[in-house]
Amino acid sequence: MDEYAGRVLAERYRLPARPAADGPDAAADGFDVTFDVSCPDRSPVTRAFDTYSGQEVLIRQVPLPEVVDAEIVAGGDGGADGFAADGRAQDGFASGAPAGRPGRWAAPGADRDPRDPVVRRALQAATAAAQLPDHPLLDQVFDVFTQDGSLWIVGELLPARPLAALLAGRPLSPHRAAEIAADLLTALRALHAHGWLHRNVTAHTVLVCDDGRAVLTGLAAGAAQEALCGYDPVPRASAAVSLMKAAAGSGAGDACEEGGAGAAEGGLTGLAAERARQARLQVVGPVTERWAPEQAGPVDGSGGPLGPAADLWAVGALLFRAVQGQPPFPEDSAVELTRLVRAQAPAEAAAGGVLRPVIEALLCFDPAGRPGAEELRGRLRALVRTAPEPDLGRRMVSLPALEGPADPRRLPILRRRGELVRRGRPKRPRVRSRSASAGPSRSAGRSAVARPPRAPRSSARSSGAGPQAGESLGRVGVGPAAQREPGRRGRAPRSLGRVLLTVILLLVVAGIAYAVVFLPKSGRNAAGGPSGADLSGSAGAAPGSSPAPSSGADDGKGAGRPPGAGTPQTTTPGDLAPGFALRTDPAGFQIAVPKGWQRRTGPERGQVRYTGGGYELLVVPGRDTTARFGADPLAYQQDAEPELAAFRGAGWSSAAGLRRIDVGQTAMAEGTFSWRDGGGRQVYARNLAMIDRGRYHLVLVIGPEAGRAAVDRFYAQASSAYRPEQP
Repeated sequence: MDEYAGRVLAERYRLPARPAADGPDAAADGFDVTFDVSCPDRSPVTRAFDTYSGQEVLIRQVPLPEVVDAEIVAGGDGGADGFAADGRAQDGFASGAPAGRPGRWAAPGADRDPRDPVVRRALQAATAAAQLPDHPLLDQVFDVFTQDGSLWIVGELLPARPLAALLAGRPLSPHRAAEIAADLLTALRALHAHGWLHRNVTAHTVLVCDDGRAVLTGLAAGAAQEALCGYDPVPRASAAVSLMKAAAGSGAGDACEEGGAGAAEGGLTGLAAERARQARLQVVGPVTERWAPEQAGPVDGSGGPLGPAADLWAVGALLFRAVQGQPPFPEDSAVELTRLVRAQAPAEAAAGGVLRPVIEALLCFDPAGRPGAEELRGRLRALVRTAPEPDLGRRMVSLPALEGPADPRRLPILRRRGELVRRGRPKRPRVRSRSASAGPSRSAGRSAVARPPRAPRSSARSSGAGPQAGESLGRVGVGPAAQREPGRRGRAPRSLGRVLLTVILLLVVAGIAYAVVFLPKSGRNAAGGPSGADLSGSAGAAPGSSPAPSSGADDGKGAGRPPGAGTPQTTTPGDLAPGFALRTDPAGFQIAVPKGWQRRTGPERGQVRYTGGGYELLVVPGRDTTARFGADPLAYQQDAEPELAAFRGAGWSSAAGLRRIDVGQTAMAEGTFSWRDGGGRQVYARNLAMIDRGRYHLVLVIGPEAGRAAVDRFYAQASSAYRPEQP
């Protein structure tokens, strides 16, 4: 709390006392804190402390345009109300007001309903962007307000660094850049599904978290900047429909051809359009990612309408910057940049490697020629899967030896040869050598010989040595009374080992005795029941286990059984949970279904559906083959299973618990999937893909998000009781 001693915004957000200036330290920390006129796109960003919630937040400042009055105001060395003479607040943030007197945007406190129409449009655009549904790859915006001539956007503070800070050290590898691009594409698809264009995908708005994922930020700030220039970034109904079609998997230029988001830009014509373009040149600045050819074109409309392809251009330019370390066009000035984007092709991504074809496709001049979201997603996933494993051997280094005297508390410790042997070596050899001439009694010889060496030590340590001194020292463990102590210490480890061995043996014997006495017996003589070999196909089999085929030969233990008694059976209704029934389907399988559910065939070939109470159990018994889709059930489940096509094509989706299970020769894969369908309903599903005799068998339970527990219960019973028809 001591570091947040600066001014307070909106009577709740306390800023740091003195933010650090731009430089290597600021880049390493991941936050920009000053406004750079040469690069207006880099809006000031800093941490702040929310006094209402007690949490740290991230605040982004968007300076508002100023009005220069005809009156000339003399400036002094300092300004009023805490502002310096250069128009910057004393805490390092631009105030938005000219030096010497407050500007027309200056206000004593936060304003969430400004009267000026320009500021109101910017505030409304940022607020509309903040009201989009949360997404794990998009930052959250908590508050938007105007104060001191600036628009302030309060968002969540992530443990991350901007991509620009990482690129300041060195470029990224093509595979790492592909991973980041895949996350950005997922976030952009979510925005396009709601009819929004981001328009602000740059190296400063992409945050790389500590766990490796990339989070896209700056949507609210970009919308506010576009509104300040005169555009309307908030999508209308027709634009939203077109963008949703593009996000569903059509080409990147399809929405542009339908006039989707371009209608929002096309509302400006003539002088108003030229003014908006000139204002955007000043606000955005020379940033290649924000100047797609359709954005850099003149106002005569030759640039084409604006659509999702503009965001994909930004991703391509960002990938070029990530692998090359520089932009595809010179960024000396915004005017020259827009001319080069329209006049010539981008530079070659020589360091792109396997990512180079993707970059060239995204930087296509024609928006209709850029790949669609679905195609780009597949190409990026293929690149990520082929990423090489890290070579740890190149990073292993040898530690230098310690110089000077070694610290005994640290390793390595250099010891002289034989030092540990002399310290822990007993004195028995000396006793034995002298005991040979001491007398016939070995024990008596030891005691007789062991006393003389201790007599000189006791006499040497006491002045005026004598028998009394030896006796007094013996009382404290030094004299003759402590004679047998070394022998006891030598035998102590051996005695401890014997004790531990005895305890272990006793525990083993006790465990065996407990098993014999208390555990149920499995044999022919136990309660007159059959032996354990006869229970392989009985009702006690565990759900989900496959029965073992019976052999025609008899091992001798089954003599006297009636014919057919040894044939294994599948799970019986007695093993099912209450409310479930075991059904043998005409399609050639057996499965547990809740009582009262109705059976019907699916619209697709080979599908069998059981429905009831808003839930659906879908079974596909051996429709697809491994010869066509491969023998990896996990890859088939994620990329090729037709029953999960709605999950892969949804604008928002998530998967968890994906794993592969191999039992003998049977390979299975299961997972949990959630997505939002075309009607806006949250769907929750459990899926099992199993390979049996070269064919895929699918068990899929689908239900609403609120019924997760019921879906899990239906899936557990259905998947454990499923048995394909044996040939």
